Amino acid sequence: MAEPTALFILGHAGTGKSFLTDHFIQRQRDKASAWCVLDKDVVSECWSGAMLRALGADPNDRDSPLFKEKVRDLEYLTTLRIAKDQLDIGLNVAFPGPWSRELASSALFSASALGLPPATRLRHVWLELSLAERKDRIARRADPRDQWKLNNWHAYTEALKRPIPVQDGRVPVLDASLPLEKQLDALDALLR
Repeated sequence: MAEPTALFILGHAGTGKSFLTDHFIQRQRDKASAWCVLDKDVVSECWSGAMLRALGADPNDRDSPLFKEKVRDLEYLTTLRIAKDQLDIGLNVAFPGPWSRELASSALFSASALGLPPATRLRHVWLELSLAERKDRIARRADPRDQWKLNNWHAYTEALKRPIPVQDGRVPVLDASLPLEKQLDALDALLR
């Protein structure tokens, strides 16, 4: 059996991580290649809002210090724990999401640091898109968890940085404004 792959589709909000992942999985299914998608927002949506409410906070909060201190890491750890089981049985896993702390600490480059099976092939890509297009996409998806970003757009975007592993080339950049087929071809090339 070939080593399973963990593909991290990274980028800031509104760059199209989930959209690209959905189409990537369709293409893989057409090739009879088995993949599991683990989006940490989906994995944790049933409990993270309830936990925030129990802490006396807005259940849609994804930006406050309270969320980042008490909930954020649990969402990612839960996602990684489920991924471990999938990778253990040889299933490939796609992870759309920011993974910002794990990227900044370089844990995203170590299967053992992530708690994944040692034989896991790790692959990464960073999606980039103009701020105007990202804001438009975020507004159109109308997710209550994005409201703070939209209400505080200037402050939100001022805090965004291109992570060091992206700047130094450890994570390749994919222009998310390219036609979908070109983006999918780039992912295929990354997996070879």
